[in-house]
Amino acid sequence: MVEVNDTLSGPVLIIGAGVAGMTAAIELADSDIKTILVEKKQTIGGNALELYKAFPTDDCFYCFEGSRFRPGIRKCFYRSAMLDNPNIDLRTNTRVDEITGNPGNFKVKLTTGPMYVDPKRCIMCGLCLKRSGAFSLISPQCQPQAVFYDPSLAEESVKEIEKECPTKAINLNAQSTEEQVEVSDIILATGYTEMRPVNMDEYGYGKYPNVITQLELARMLDPNGESAGALIRPSDGAPVKRVMMVQCVGSRDENYNLYCSKICCVFALKHANIIVNERNGIKTTVVYMDIRTYDRHERYYREARESGVRFVRGRVHLVRPNPDGSLDIIVYDSLLDRYLSYNIDLFVLSTALEPSEEDETLQRTLGLNTSSGFVAPLDLANDSVVAGDHVYVCGAAMGPAEVPESVTQARAVVSKILQGRQ
Repeated sequence: MVEVNDTLSGPVLIIGAGVAGMTAAIELADSDIKTILVEKKQTIGGNALELYKAFPTDDCFYCFEGSRFRPGIRKCFYRSAMLDNPNIDLRTNTRVDEITGNPGNFKVKLTTGPMYVDPKRCIMCGLCLKRSGAFSLISPQCQPQAVFYDPSLAEESVKEIEKECPTKAINLNAQSTEEQVEVSDIILATGYTEMRPVNMDEYGYGKYPNVITQLELARMLDPNGESAGALIRPSDGAPVKRVMMVQCVGSRDENYNLYCSKICCVFALKHANIIVNERNGIKTTVVYMDIRTYDRHERYYREARESGVRFVRGRVHLVRPNPDGSLDIIVYDSLLDRYLSYNIDLFVLSTALEPSEEDETLQRTLGLNTSSGFVAPLDLANDSVVAGDHVYVCGAAMGPAEVPESVTQARAVVSKILQGRQ
């Protein structure tokens, strides 16, 4: 009698609910495979929630491709049915604390933070949002659709708000919970984090308020953001008239990250095109070492030049604040072999895209190969998404990646898992 290993039909754990993790969850669910989708943040979507427009399509970054049974249909994150799919067990505000067991039969300890607002009860009435800054909406497209509560911002009024919540969704005494689950496969879709260059004194980030990063600029350009899409100086809210971007901050740098972050140039050019074409009268300059717009993204560079974006090949030499809130920037132009002086309102840093914070612990626990801190496949030539025995990786967990690339890798992971279960 041949014994069948029932563990190989167990649920799949997906760590990270960004575009790659959501794609893998939907694809597995469509194949009738149970998944546990874990996200450390309060809502799914990952970095895509903050990127405004998606390249290469320039559509809304909230758009997410739906079920394979309805090809071509795209949905916003909040309509993705992640909460309603019987094969997807979504755990937000949850982290992986421990992984034991054997490949094909992993035992995983999950810790879920306090659920101060029950997403199944919250009806988004807005009562709490109006009365206390401790309550906020992370994104109008967030999923689960629920208000977020930050106890560090609590005021005396929150107790009354808890009592008056019409659906009793608020529980200010909520506690963290722990649970151990058994899974047959693990998918790492932990994404990336944007470097905060607080230690790079030459740029003044964290010191001068009008020095920001590309992700912070994306939030500013988003019509759903705090400034409703208006480009304003963080220091005083004055309209921005002159913008300068600088590339390779913390990337291709022996003191920080040796690797190229791959998609930073496209990020910057996408934003430069939005600024010059949709925010009339704003002058934009890009300081670069090399412009790397691979494949189809070359059009962003051509469009930027045709739209009047100025490109300076060289290095930023000095950033000096002025009493009126503007910044004086001295740039060494390597083509002209001389220094140029600029007065700008907003200085945007294209910083390195680095591994997610939890990656190092997961890599060490699972004994995975690494490359520049990201997860490295066992055999890049033949199995580019296989990281270990019953362990897979997709999206920016392997390194900076664009959305179509992440989606393709997630589907490749699902294909590998399905092959292993035949």
